[in-house]
Amino acid sequence: MSLLLPDTLSLYIAPDRVQAVKASGWSRRAVEVRQREASVQAADNWQGLVRVVTDIARQTKVRQLHIVLSDKLARYASFPWGVNLRNAAEDLNMAKMNFDDVYGANASAEWHIGLSAAKPGQSRISVAIPQSLFAVLQSNFGDKQIKVTSIQTAFCATLQTHRKQLGDKGWLINLEDGRLTLGCWSNHSWNWIYSVHAELNSPEALLNRVRQEIQLSSTSLKAAQPVSIFMHAPAFEHLPFGTLEGVRFIPLKTEDQKAGAKYAFALMGVNP
Repeated sequence: MSLLLPDTLSLYIAPDRVQAVKASGWSRRAVEVRQREASVQAADNWQGLVRVVTDIARQTKVRQLHIVLSDKLARYASFPWGVNLRNAAEDLNMAKMNFDDVYGANASAEWHIGLSAAKPGQSRISVAIPQSLFAVLQSNFGDKQIKVTSIQTAFCATLQTHRKQLGDKGWLINLEDGRLTLGCWSNHSWNWIYSVHAELNSPEALLNRVRQEIQLSSTSLKAAQPVSIFMHAPAFEHLPFGTLEGVRFIPLKTEDQKAGAKYAFALMGVNP
């Protein structure tokens, strides 16, 4: 343990398991990786999750937790800039109204909704996680010795980790086991984002799905101006990926020593 910087634990939380990466020192070097099966569900008020996380925190002797939630536990939407919205409270109220339009009347009452940062005039991402789950995370799992220092979803964690590689327009794809999340932006403003169930067990299956999504989005493919699609697919990153005319695929890989970005590797079939 560093005397200058506390050890931290990055937790990737999926509906059926928790992966933990312990990081040490200023370099955030990964020194320990654990994975536990867990029943992560609202039906028991997330108590299965509470038990597993508190056990892991005590075993690793770490008190600061960075949480990354699987996109299976999240909902996304593109939130357009509203010139008539005067403050953050009005932004949030409008985001809740948009959520209700998509998921049903008063659905937002059961979800905690946050908005990504953006400059005036730019559309943003609205992110929702179950309100009851947010309450558990905010309570530090009910343990006074544990402190949750940050909460992200998988897509947002990928976006933040690789932000410097992204240009002013393109697509970002985050692939988890059974979940595909796609977002498109231009001029640093989000055009659309959504997350869908997808059982993709090979690079070829992922490539075919991307081809379908391009057709559905009516994106024009021109070899002279290829569409940049940034791919975060850890399960396939060491395998050859196909090509598509008019598309420039850019794999997003994680540096071996960057513990904070390695939250999903073991779950997706890649050894940390």
